Amino acid sequence: MKITIGVPIWNQNLKYFRECLESIKSQTYQDFECIVLDDGSDNKEEVEKITKEFGFKYIYQENQGIGEARQSIVDNASKETNYIAFLSSDDLWDEKFLETMIKTAKEQPKKILYSKYYLINENGEIIGDANVQGFNNHEDFCIACFEASYRNNMFVCFSTTFFPKQVFEKVKFKYRFGEDLYFLLISMKDFQYHLVPEYFLKYRVFNNTTTSKIRSKIGENNEKIIKEVREYWEK
Repeated sequence: MKITIGVPIWNQNLKYFRECLESIKSQTYQDFECIVLDDGSDNKEEVEKITKEFGFKYIYQENQGIGEARQSIVDNASKETNYIAFLSSDDLWDEKFLETMIKTAKEQPKKILYSKYYLINENGEIIGDANVQGFNNHEDFCIACFEASYRNNMFVCFSTTFFPKQVFEKVKFKYRFGEDLYFLLISMKDFQYHLVPEYFLKYRVFNNTTTSKIRSKIGENNEKIIKEVREYWEK
């Protein structure tokens, strides 16, 4: 089973970026390609150099936002790819992430998988775990996702998701931010999500992230997303 791993990056701390790639390189399941999509970083030469040190594919594009970066990864995935997974450039996977997801995907065909995850600080120390929920039926999952979106929140972290490639024949990424919320709410109309109840990610939390700087805009942005999604569901 061939996997494409996508790492979107924009002006990331290179120490965190290198640690991210190391967590990919150390996976126990090795039948994958890794695409680093540089969305207009100021230090593109360093990003490209580090990427190639790991033997991964590097693609540069002028800054278009995280939605376009994710979609570019999908568009550049190998034709032989069966699954696509994303890892943010400052997050870390457990070494058995891919191995376990492949095994679960065979048991849960055509479903989108997601897992639990830890929160870590800037030094990589675990400071808590996210409240990731599992559900007995898909309807309850959809209701919970919409309820969370009204609070400008989501409990599915896209650094833990594992997508069958055919999902992207139906849904595409968009929006400069909130692209994960949009994709989640659109995709769950036609595809079921399944929780793998293990901690396979360390999600890095910062005091001053891009998200915090634009937090005042998130509510307005999410209102647009939810409006578009509701219209899609009502078709």
